[in-house]
Amino acid sequence: MKAPVYDIKTDKKEDKTLKDKVFGLEINKPLLSEVAILMQSNLRVGSAKTKTKGEISGGGRKPWKQKGTGRARTGSIRNPIWRGGGTTFGPTGEQNFKKLIPIKKRRAALLNALSLKAKEKQIIMIKEVLVKEPKTKVMTEVLAKIPVSGRILMVLPEHNEVFYKSGRNIPNLKMVVYKELNTLEVLRADYLVLVNGVEAKLEELAVAGKPKELALSKPKGAAK
Repeated sequence: MKAPVYDIKTDKKEDKTLKDKVFGLEINKPLLSEVAILMQSNLRVGSAKTKTKGEISGGGRKPWKQKGTGRARTGSIRNPIWRGGGTTFGPTGEQNFKKLIPIKKRRAALLNALSLKAKEKQIIMIKEVLVKEPKTKVMTEVLAKIPVSGRILMVLPEHNEVFYKSGRNIPNLKMVVYKELNTLEVLRADYLVLVNGVEAKLEELAVAGKPKELALSKPKGAAK
C-alpha cells in the first residue's frame, strides 16, 4: 500500500510504501461497525428528562367530587392521561449509555480503519512544516497545496501549540496527536493528513507488546 508524500517547501511529490501491519490489513467491516456504534454510545450524555406526575406543578386539589357528576373519577389534573400531566416511564436524566470496549478490540478496529483509509487512497502525508507563530494563513496555504477536501483529520507526531492554533479556525479541519486517534474520528474523516513522523509512530505502537498505548483515547465529550 502506498501514499503520496508532499514537500510543502519544494512542491515535490513522491510515493511512500506503508507498512502492511498498520495500513494493509484485511478490512473487518463488522468489527468497525461494532466499535463505531459503541463509541457513539459513549458520546451520549443521557441528560434528557421528563417530569413525572409528582414533579408537575399545580393540581393540588381534586378537580371534582368523586361521584355524582357523570364524569370519570380522577384525583389530580397532573394525571399522565391528562394533557399537561406527567409522563409515564419517560427518561429520568440518569441514563448511562457507556459501553466498555476491550483494548484489543479497540486497537484492532483502529488499525482496520487506517487500512480502510489507505485502501480508499484517503491518506496524504506531508513533510514537516515549520510554523514560527500562530497564523491561520500559513495552514490554509499548506492545505491548498495538497489534494484534500471535506472533513480533514491532521495527525501530529507530538503536541505543537503553535501548529494547533494555526489550524483551529479552519472549517472541517481537526488536528490530533497520534495517541489521540480513535476509530470513530478516522471513519468520520474524508482525508487523513499525516505529518512527517506519524506513520513511524503508528508502526511502533502496532507492534505487539504495546497494545495499551494505541486507540485508548475517547472522543471528546465522551461520558466519563
